[in-house]
Amino acid sequence: MKTVCKKCLRREMAEAYKNMIEKYKPAIKAADRAPEACYESRLSVCKACRYLNQGICGACGCYVELRAAAEHAACPYQKW
Repeated sequence: MKTVCKKCLRREMAEAYKNMIEKYKPAIKAADRAPEACYESRLSVCKACRYLNQGICGACGCYVELRAAAEHAACPYQKW
C-alpha cells in the first residue's frame, strides 16, 4: 500500500492529482492570477504549515495551489 505524503503539494503527488490542479488553475483569469514569484512564495509558506494535508488546507479545505494562484486570495491564518 502506497502512503501519501501529508506535507506534499498536489503537483508533487501522482500525475492524476497534478493534472487536476493544472486543469483548474487556468480557470483563474490572467488579470486575477498572482505573479509566479508570489505564487511560489505562498506555496513555500503552505508547505511549512502544520495544517497542510495532501495539498489541502486543513483550516479552510481549499486546494492550496489554487488559493495561492489567485492574486487577492489570503491564507485563513494570515500567513500570506
